[in-house]
Amino acid sequence: MAQNLIICQFCEISKEIKWKCFSCDLVLCAYCAGKHSKFGGSEEHCIIHLKQVGTPENLDIIQKLNLKNIRCTIHEEEKCSLFCKKCKEPICSFCVLEPEHKGHNLEKLVTVYNNQLSDLKDIKKRIEKNSPGLSKIVSECTYTIDNYNEVKQKILQRQRYIKERATAEAAKLLVELDNFFKPNKEALMEDYKKILEKQSMTKKTNKLIDEALQSHQATYVLKTIGKVDKHLQLKVNADAIPQDQKFMFSIPDSLSINFGSVEVCPNNLRIINTYEICLPGVHGIKKLMSLKKGTLVFFYEKGEEEFMEYCDIHSGRLVFKYKTCIESFIGKEKRKVHDMTVTEDDVILVTSNCGSNSNKILYMNAYDNQFNKFQIYSNFPKFYNLNNGIHSFDQTILIGFHKYNCAFSKDKPAKGVMVLDKKGNCSKTLWITENDSDSLKIGSIDSLTKNINMNIVICDQHSLFVFDSKLKCKWTNKTLTSPNDIVTTPTGLIAVCDINAIHVFSMDGKLLTRIGRTDGIHYPTCLHINKSGQLLVGCEGPTKLEDSKIHVIEIF
Repeated sequence: MAQNLIICQFCEISKEIKWKCFSCDLVLCAYCAGKHSKFGGSEEHCIIHLKQVGTPENLDIIQKLNLKNIRCTIHEEEKCSLFCKKCKEPICSFCVLEPEHKGHNLEKLVTVYNNQLSDLKDIKKRIEKNSPGLSKIVSECTYTIDNYNEVKQKILQRQRYIKERATAEAAKLLVELDNFFKPNKEALMEDYKKILEKQSMTKKTNKLIDEALQSHQATYVLKTIGKVDKHLQLKVNADAIPQDQKFMFSIPDSLSINFGSVEVCPNNLRIINTYEICLPGVHGIKKLMSLKKGTLVFFYEKGEEEFMEYCDIHSGRLVFKYKTCIESFIGKEKRKVHDMTVTEDDVILVTSNCGSNSNKILYMNAYDNQFNKFQIYSNFPKFYNLNNGIHSFDQTILIGFHKYNCAFSKDKPAKGVMVLDKKGNCSKTLWITENDSDSLKIGSIDSLTKNINMNIVICDQHSLFVFDSKLKCKWTNKTLTSPNDIVTTPTGLIAVCDINAIHVFSMDGKLLTRIGRTDGIHYPTCLHINKSGQLLVGCEGPTKLEDSKIHVIEIF
């Protein structure tokens, strides 16, 4: 164990050093610290506990004490009491008589010190106030340049992949990309350089001020004020930084001479809030919905059990109100809940993968803690399974169905969508027919929803499908990696999440933008559009040790 080799400089016995007298420049034990202030002439000495030396209040006391004891560099026996503004240095009363300071503007040292100390603190406040905005602009500028470089690398990688066939097309696309970027490139890089220089200058200035404010030497303050710019300009002009756009490189489904395309697309997805789901043992959520009053409802697995949780957003965090274990209602098998929807009347509808419940829709009034069978009134044929996606809108329910594996036959289609009212009456049954060759590739109707143009949007474990109101396939997208949920926005955009990102498509199938891991979205599992039109994304934690999250994304 290291030993304390310093002893009290007053009694020269005790090693329990706790205090320091800055007037005498002595370290003291507790006993001597009490006695020291009682000696004649020592009553007003500055004695401070060593653990409190670095506090702002004590630093101020120490600096002012040091100010009183500044020795003249010319008349070493004298203390400085004046400040020569022309020479910018402390002087003593004898220096006034010296020819070096004849006719110079002099002022009390303590007055100059207080004014300069106040100026340094004001500059520091301005720096700290403006630093976040400056850092944000630097980040946005860096993102634009990185995004440009990222897309350029994707183009070059694609060029190498198809080698000679793609060389000419790659050169063409690089020209297009540069044409998008280069009109602003010179101004952007110039602004970026100025911003970095400004940031570097503010950091250096802040460091100098910190050193002066934390120093025990008052001369640090007096010397520092001349080294900093009291009128430091912190606002920057970032007009050349295109903050409202990013570049995107699109790749066709199959290899061909059609190399791809470069587009300037709006960066119109932004995370505005993130809420951690601090539930022990919960690593992911699924099927995120909301009730009429905004309460969020979602499912999660914990061990061998599955729970439905209710929570509100309050004061920037999730407030959990109520939960129920659904094992007793559905069964003990894993993956009990397949899909969920909530009606306008706060009725929760669930499809299940479990045993006898796999051919049923279960319902529960919010907070009732009791699932019941949702009765369907239809001439629906036997041997069809309802453990598919379900969606509710305008007092209408869409439910996907498919045949049991043992019941496939040539005379009946294998999959389709049933349209029900809120009482379970079937108004129509839509079949995916053999004439729709693309749609026959649907493995299962894992999730489905309705768009504002009455299109029906479906995803299975591999692809996204869009059908018209009669279930005729309009377009598909097969570039997703294990899609697991879909929603449509009030303006008709289609958002689908896979294990990597959230992808946003137009109604005619054009990929508009995406947001993923580089933006802070890790392993998205479910999507929901709230009453404000914001996109809510349920995500697993980046690692098994981190909490699940709900991100709120603004679509603009």
